[in-house]
Formats: sequence, C-alpha cells, structure tokens
Amino acid sequence: MNLKNTIFDFSLSVSNLWLLSATFLLLNIGFILLFPKYNIGRFIKMPNVSSYTKINKISYYLLFAISVFIPLKTGTAVFCVGLFLFAIGILSYAISLFYFAISEYDLPVTHGIYKFSRHPVYVSFFVINIGMFLVSFSFIVFIIAFLHFYALVFIIKEEEKMCKKQYGTDYAEYLKKTKRFL
Repeated sequence: MNLKNTIFDFSLSVSNLWLLSATFLLLNIGFILLFPKYNIGRFIKMPNVSSYTKINKISYYLLFAISVFIPLKTGTAVFCVGLFLFAIGILSYAISLFYFAISEYDLPVTHGIYKFSRHPVYVSFFVINIGMFLVSFSFIVFIIAFLHFYALVFIIKEEEKMCKKQYGTDYAEYLKKTKRFL
C-alpha cells in the first residue's frame, strides 16, 4: 500500500467509508425514534467545555462528511480486523444506548454495560473510529478520530462533575466501583 495514496486517497464511490458511517447514523436515528424523549435529551446533554466541545463536534461531523470520499481498503487482513472492531463497537454502542434509554431519568445509569464502564458510549466511539481507520487506512480519519478523543477526555471530566452534583452519593459510589473506560 502506497503511503501517499493512503493519506490523500479520495474518491466518490458506492463502496466508501460512508457505508460504515451510515450504519452508525441509522443507529442514532433509531435511538431517537424508539426510545423515551426524556432520555434522549439527557443523552445528548453535554457539558460545555468551550473549545473542547467545539473540537468534539467539528471532528465528529467532519468524520461523517469526509467518509463519503474515503475509499475502503478491502481484501486485506487489516480491513478484516477493522470491520470486526467496527462491528464490536456498533454492538457495544447499541447496548449502551439501550441501557441508557431504559434507565430511570433521575438516577445515574449503572446497570447493564454501565457496570463495567462509566462511559461505554465513548469506549464504543473509540472502537468504532479505530475500526473505521483500519478499514480505510486513511490517516486523515486517524487524525480526526484522535482530535475527537482528545476533546472527549476533557468533556468526560466535566460530565462526571455534573453527574456528581446531580446524583450525589449514588454517583460517588458508582465512581468507586466502576472504571472510567474499561
């Protein structure tokens, strides 16, 4: 694989990275349509950490936008590993959304997959984005995903402060028992 083609390989094709991005987008739309509105609002409520929130949103939407032009690098072991990681990420994201959606509004989400990670959605993002990088082997995807996670680290810290205020001792106990990521 030529490094120059890996970094700057853009084309418009039916078999581009958008296929994976569309899967992720459809999952989000399904969540919005199927689950209680009060939990959707709670789910998308993100602390405003000024520049980090902007970096997070820009990188998130940029990754979706450029996925239309990033070709998949099929037929390699790296592609297979990437597709497997993407599938695992999508599955864990769907499970995270499900447990979030069925949780009580005024209680922290601590059951199901949330027993193992305080932020399974963000872990899923990481796995999904690594999978997207591997199936496309595009360093532009890698850089955008890195910026997304860099911003999320700061957002997560603020989100946990918000949850401590909102849920008090319930959340403090949860913090003691459950790891931030894995």
